[in-house]
Amino acid sequence: MIRSLRLSSYGKFDSRELEFGPFTVVAGPNEAGKTTVFDALFDALCADSRHDGRPIWKSLVGRYGTLRKAELTWTDGSPLPPFDAAEFLEIFAVRAGRTGVNAAKGGSWAAAAEARLLSAGLNPAQLADDLNDKAESSRKGSVQARIKELGKTVKALEQDLSAAKARRDAIFSGEAETARLEAELKEKASALEAKKAEQRALNAEQDALSMACRLATAEAGIKALREAREAREALEGLAGFAKDETSAYRALAQEVLEEEKAAASASAALEEKKAAAASAKSSLEALVARLPVLKKQAETAASLSARLGAFASAPPKVSRSVSRPLRYGIWAAAAALAAFVAWSGRGPAAWAAAAAIVAAGAWVGLKLSVKETLSGHTPEETKAFLDALAAEWTVASEEPLPREGLEPARDYLAKAGADSSAAAESLKGRAADLAGLEAGVKASAKAAAERSEALAAAKGAAEAWLRERGCESEDCYRKGLASYSKLSDKLADVTARLELFRRRLGAASDSELKDRLFMDKEALDQKGVDPAKADEAALKRLELRAAALGKEAHVLEAEAAEIKSALKTAQAVAGAKLEGLPEAINRAETGIAAAAEETADLELQAQGYRLAAEIFSKLAEKSTVAFDALSKEVAGMLSRALSGAEASFSGFDAEEDASLKDAGGRLRPVKYLSSGTHDLFMLAARLAMAKKARVAPDGTPIPGIVVLDEPFYTLDPRREEAALKLLAAFRKETGWQLVLFTKDPDFPAKAKAAGLPVTLVKL
Repeated sequence: MIRSLRLSSYGKFDSRELEFGPFTVVAGPNEAGKTTVFDALFDALCADSRHDGRPIWKSLVGRYGTLRKAELTWTDGSPLPPFDAAEFLEIFAVRAGRTGVNAAKGGSWAAAAEARLLSAGLNPAQLADDLNDKAESSRKGSVQARIKELGKTVKALEQDLSAAKARRDAIFSGEAETARLEAELKEKASALEAKKAEQRALNAEQDALSMACRLATAEAGIKALREAREAREALEGLAGFAKDETSAYRALAQEVLEEEKAAASASAALEEKKAAAASAKSSLEALVARLPVLKKQAETAASLSARLGAFASAPPKVSRSVSRPLRYGIWAAAAALAAFVAWSGRGPAAWAAAAAIVAAGAWVGLKLSVKETLSGHTPEETKAFLDALAAEWTVASEEPLPREGLEPARDYLAKAGADSSAAAESLKGRAADLAGLEAGVKASAKAAAERSEALAAAKGAAEAWLRERGCESEDCYRKGLASYSKLSDKLADVTARLELFRRRLGAASDSELKDRLFMDKEALDQKGVDPAKADEAALKRLELRAAALGKEAHVLEAEAAEIKSALKTAQAVAGAKLEGLPEAINRAETGIAAAAEETADLELQAQGYRLAAEIFSKLAEKSTVAFDALSKEVAGMLSRALSGAEASFSGFDAEEDASLKDAGGRLRPVKYLSSGTHDLFMLAARLAMAKKARVAPDGTPIPGIVVLDEPFYTLDPRREEAALKLLAAFRKETGWQLVLFTKDPDFPAKAKAAGLPVTLVKL
């Protein structure tokens, strides 16, 4: 049973999955897509919906395209055996206005003949009687009367011929030359007959092989016609790829690349300006945040600078300090020099000089090691003052105040004041710079937006170009071009082959070629020709051998002609004695041959009549049994919906020979019943035929499906209720799946009331 039907690129359904059940109602108003769903079911269920050589239903390619896809999912994973497309439309699809009983396409020539008889409304029993009468009747002008007349004529001619030959033989008995020539002519005739027998055997073999080759050629031609049709349909679906417009798309793609680069550049410039503006804003905000601190530092620096100035402007005083290392160094140097002079002179003078050096060194050491400084304060006072200033400065700034001296401290405090003033002045300049940067950000953002819009437009143009051709990418378009080129090459090759077939068969068009090929194939199939035995090379060899045999036979015929000429000359000598016997013998032989040939043709014709009569007799017997069974089946189905229903089929014409009891209990032809009763009867007949059609060769029922498209539009409420009961009984008996299309919004409720398990698909 079908679980779901998935539609892709199928008419108005781009991607849609419909859930099915045992009794599925596909409901929707006109133009909702019911016909599309019906076509998709037909496409998915019938294996030959895409490949049949003749348009069975409609051109699905022309209506939905080659990319359409209809996929069925089955509840148990095992699909039903595929339907023949004609069988499906004639039996298993019950459509509004087409409820007549039609014959399904048969699998043999006899079934096909029966289908044609059924469609034409002919009576095969009557045809069989007529053909038997033609074959066996002896009345004047009949085949048998003519055969008897020819028999009498042949008997009379044979008597005349026997008498004439006896007289001729008596005349020629004494002619040795005539006898010799006749013997030689007989020998040549025997050799010629042997050669002709060999030639006939060869011709028979050649004919069999030729018919096999003809059938193989016909099948190849039919296949080529089908391939050409499929290629043309596929090319129609790929018409957008007939011309290579890759350069146009690549120009659009190049424009997209350029716009992407421009957009990326604009975006980068925008980000750069945003970063600069953010940095400037952050710096400005930091400066604004530090400004109160700097102001307090400036005020504190001014206050401390004033105190430092007052401290430094106190009256100066002299203070002495002794550098002991310098003093001891001078003394040590003087002592060393005096020791060197005394040791060097070793006399009073040297000693005196040494003493003087010692005395001078002692004085110089005392003098130079004392330093006098003019200042207002002592270093200890200055250090204490700077420590106090540094402690107050820590309140205004984390940076320490220099304590190396008054001047470094003064310079540091002066710099702190200057920095605060400079920061205040810088604030205005930075605010102006930030305004310029923000204006640049807006301009860059506008430029980036314009570039993005241009990029989107370029991409949209490229995507629209691809969509117009049913593609998603350039690779897809290239594949389409390749497919079109491949199909074009294939069509050109097939067209060239078809041209050869047309020339060989003398056909002026593909339609005429198709008719001739199918006629040739049907005729050869009926003769039981096996196309697998076709061998063109072997046929050529047989033709060459046949030509050689023909030449050999021609030589023998020429030699026989010479002997006949000599025989005629010899016979001419005895011509006076013959008295016209040769002409009489020739006339008798010619008459006998003509009568025999006509008799053979008449006997063949009579045999054909008998064979055809036998065939039509079997068809009549088969149809009678089939219609009796169909009558019982239809009556049984109708009785479940209408009490007392009785149906009958008495012949091949469904409209003329199908009958049903009317309201008065009288059996009337269906065509004279009301349209509602007629359609209800035909629905029962169709269901009965459908059930009969799905039977395996061993008699085992095969699961099936019936698709009904608005089948109740002629029924009144009573008959619609009866039809629903009929469907419910049919589904319960067979277990088949039913799919019904309707635009009646109340129908699902009616079906549920009739006991049908409705699965609703709204369109």
